[in-house]
Amino acid sequence: MVKIPIKLDKKRNLLLNGNVMVSFEEATGKNLFQGDSLDNLSAKDFRALVWACLLHEDKDLTLEQVGAMIGAGNIEDIAAKLSEVWEGATPKRGQTK
Repeated sequence: MVKIPIKLDKKRNLLLNGNVMVSFEEATGKNLFQGDSLDNLSAKDFRALVWACLLHEDKDLTLEQVGAMIGAGNIEDIAAKLSEVWEGATPKRGQTK
């Protein structure tokens, strides 16, 4: 599993695993397996994915707390870090990890 460091309210690490996918699905009702990229996430889904990727470090973290960490000044960096953790966690078609 790949952990990607990110600076939000403090230094944190994004992680994408099965628990993250379930937490995201429970929060949004959407299945990450139904798409092969993160390009079309709504703001609500973006926040939920960041939140789910951070839960491994802080089980008490709320969606609202994560939403307050996302702003115009860092959203592009967060998106890049999410893409990085996504790429690190998902094998290419025909390839195994």
